[in-house]
Amino acid sequence: MGLPLLVLSLPAGMLGTDLFLNRMLGGNPVTAFEAELLLLDPAIFVHVESLSIAARQLLRDRLVIGALVFVVVMTPIGLWAAWKLLFIVQRINQILRVEMVANMQAMSMRFHANARVGDSIYRTYQDSAMVTNLMGMLVQPIGPIFAGVAGFFLTFVYDWRLSLVWLGLYAAAYGMARYYTPILRRNFREARERNSALTSCIQETLSGLKVVKAYGAEPFEQARFEAASQAAFDGAYGARTNLALMGILAFILSALPGMLTATVVSVLAREGKPLAAGFALAFVGFATWNLGAYANVLGRVGSWSRGARRLIWLWGRGQDMAIGMERAFTQVDMRPEVEDAEDAVPLPDFRASVVFRGVHFGYDPRHPVLHGVDLEARAGTITALVGPTGSGKSTLVSLLLRLFDPDQGEIEIDGLDLRKIELESLRNHVSIALQENLLFATSIRENIRYAVPAASDEQVRDAARVACAGGFIDALPDGYDTMLGERGARLSTGQRQRLSIARAVIKDPRILVLDEPTASLDAETELQVMRNLAEWGRGRAIFVVTHRLSTIRRADQIVYLRDGQVVEAGSHAELMERPGGAYRRFVELERSSGLPASDPNAVRGAAS
Repeated sequence: MGLPLLVLSLPAGMLGTDLFLNRMLGGNPVTAFEAELLLLDPAIFVHVESLSIAARQLLRDRLVIGALVFVVVMTPIGLWAAWKLLFIVQRINQILRVEMVANMQAMSMRFHANARVGDSIYRTYQDSAMVTNLMGMLVQPIGPIFAGVAGFFLTFVYDWRLSLVWLGLYAAAYGMARYYTPILRRNFREARERNSALTSCIQETLSGLKVVKAYGAEPFEQARFEAASQAAFDGAYGARTNLALMGILAFILSALPGMLTATVVSVLAREGKPLAAGFALAFVGFATWNLGAYANVLGRVGSWSRGARRLIWLWGRGQDMAIGMERAFTQVDMRPEVEDAEDAVPLPDFRASVVFRGVHFGYDPRHPVLHGVDLEARAGTITALVGPTGSGKSTLVSLLLRLFDPDQGEIEIDGLDLRKIELESLRNHVSIALQENLLFATSIRENIRYAVPAASDEQVRDAARVACAGGFIDALPDGYDTMLGERGARLSTGQRQRLSIARAVIKDPRILVLDEPTASLDAETELQVMRNLAEWGRGRAIFVVTHRLSTIRRADQIVYLRDGQVVEAGSHAELMERPGGAYRRFVELERSSGLPASDPNAVRGAAS
């Protein structure tokens, strides 16, 4: 809609200028076209030597009425066009943000292990907003460009020599833009990267605030933040300084041709010389250099000069937007490492076993974590994964949910390779209680049914019962409606751990993964949780990553890992019968600590 408005406003401006200056003030007769347009009597306004006072007054009244009609007609059209543009660009921004977050969630954990959360936040919140500015800026140059083209042709018909001056201006402006573009792009990229690093610094500090306070590290974190903030300031300041410098040069560049043109036009107007193509403009009364022609050309000169300066500034500002859009679309265009195969199928009901066959994996290909892991877990059994720190236990169970894909080997459920199973179906059948016990700042009820939003209150209570969480929940003033703080900060570690188990259980999965499920529980609660899980888990496969002997001994199968390899596998009794065995040594070290085996502070031979 902007272009039609410009097309209508240009001739309207020319007519208005002529009628006001040459006719109403100067008293010159109007043209036949103008008389017909304003419904004026030709005998009084056209076929006379000059306009009478009464005719000028009538012309004034018609001009006022015409201006009011023009405003009344064009204002709602302009407002509607502005509203429509605003809606479109904001909608595009919304769609882009949604796509960015969806793509980030689809990326594998291998990607997120090497990415900074603050960078992703900055890209999604700040870089994506550039689409709004860019869409608006794509429209903004239309006015200056159209005015420049129209002004060029109009100046050409007035006097072709004037148009050459402005061709030189735009050629110089193009050269300036070519010179500054790589400089500005480099500056704006650096500024955005530094602001992204600042966002990461804030996110890391606030997420680890408990540790910061525990170690009295506030001065260190404050200094780290101030350094990152200063770097972000320096980057933004450098970029804006170059943009301002380009604007100053653009102002000087556009002022010189304007001064030259104004001088030439004033001389021509004073001498009243005929126009180069006066016949083409005779319909608005411009056949010679008169006051109206002088004012009109100077108006075009000013508009052209301002348009040139604005185009140069928009081009420089656009480099920042282009860098932001590039960073945003980089996030959108990233392809997930883990995604459905073309021939992927839903996972049938789990019946037999989960098999790891020759599995190799590394977060960094140069430093593998798992080396040819082979193991089988049958339905209706509990498999305990044991081993020293860094042996790959948590990594192994993460592969079961396809948070990563193995570099080599296969993981099969009932003989079906995980990579041939639809991701949504797989994760509906597999549930995990993570070691971090991440909870959200909502009610206990909503936290438990996070994975199953439609779960009934009865299902929530059953899951809490299995996790031995019902007792402490009922003791709270608001029970299941108790609102938790950020990351569940109002609860103890053991309580958060039981809610995490309940959240995994409520999915009613066929395969359950528990990563250090009882590390923060007392011996009595741990015993009851494991009994409940054993009863609940009939017909299911349960994997438990743990270091506690009281938990390990209840497993049907114990898999001992070391350096990313399965060293031993079997029941507790079978492994204890192996003299010098790795698992037996682990148990002996636990017992020799002199503390109860279930004590979480006992010497740990394994941790994930």
